[in-house]
Amino acid sequence: MAMYTISSKRFGGALVAAGLVLGAPGCDSAEPGIDGDGDGEISLREDPWGTGRLNTNFLGEDESYPLNALPLVDDPTADTRIHAVWTTRCVDRNLGVTYQNELFYTSDLDGDLGISVVDGALQPATFKKFGDPTVTCSVSGNLWEKTVWGVITHDAVGDHNHYLMLIDRTLDENSFPTHLWGVYTGQGSPFMDDSYTPTCDEDLDPNLEIGTLQYHSYLVEDLDVDPISGDFSEVADQFFIACRSGAVGKSVAWGYAPWEVGGAVHELATRAVRADYCGDGFSYTFEGNPIQVQDDFEINTYDNNLLTDEAAWDLETGAATCVTMPREAIYQNGFVAIACEGGEVTLPACDSGLLGAAEITTKLAQ
Repeated sequence: MAMYTISSKRFGGALVAAGLVLGAPGCDSAEPGIDGDGDGEISLREDPWGTGRLNTNFLGEDESYPLNALPLVDDPTADTRIHAVWTTRCVDRNLGVTYQNELFYTSDLDGDLGISVVDGALQPATFKKFGDPTVTCSVSGNLWEKTVWGVITHDAVGDHNHYLMLIDRTLDENSFPTHLWGVYTGQGSPFMDDSYTPTCDEDLDPNLEIGTLQYHSYLVEDLDVDPISGDFSEVADQFFIACRSGAVGKSVAWGYAPWEVGGAVHELATRAVRADYCGDGFSYTFEGNPIQVQDDFEINTYDNNLLTDEAAWDLETGAATCVTMPREAIYQNGFVAIACEGGEVTLPACDSGLLGAAEITTKLAQ
């Protein structure tokens, strides 16, 4: 697959001279997938949870428990709950004491974990010493690494207990906070990171340097995403774990972090990642199709203006306003137009007016 990158006005020429890849990779990530037999045959990826590959975060190697948002206030009726977070490293800044190899916790026994996320980063939180809760300390910054999160999921069978570890906290290409989460394998100590396996599917984007950020995610505060329609909504006291290998996270990796450009732009960019032209959750692409992106936010611009226009994406409609050529080859042969809303609305081919009015536009890169 030919891969193209999206040039970013956010970075200066010094980075180009250094040979770094600028901007976001122009490879989408969406519901269908290409099979692994090497013959090019197209097959739909199994998706029994109806997630539409909007996210790729799971508890368990068999993807048995999709994990999207983690609540920060206890709700006994919720399908996903956090009952406690533990650490063996924290600081009492008043006393100038750093605790190592002692167990501290924050729990939801009072209904609130006292944990929050702002601009994609976990904020400082107060922990209590196990066995002597009068002794408290603070966890912030890189001290969040190696914290263990007790998660309970509920389904028709009953409750299931899981341990998560926040293994790594670093910055991505745009200096956005990224996080590597692992789920406990049941082997070894729950306080050792080699006892965990990544919760996110691997991001196979060939522009990524091997061994960096393949399994990382973004934390988006107060976000909930409908797994069928793809609609974003605001839900207080939770954060969404958006894997870079999924559409919600990939749009952040392309530069459209909600704390930078707002939630509406983040949602629209996620629609663009998935070629969700009608804004109804239906994707017109297969995973791995390369595109180029340009926007009005001085984030991304085209490397090659001679490529075929794909679509124009408009904030007012929250979807595409026109489609010149769909992204996936199986839709291109004999293509006339995209019909939305049960065939009542037809998206025209893009012209200069529609392209000029759109906040985001995309081109086919192959």
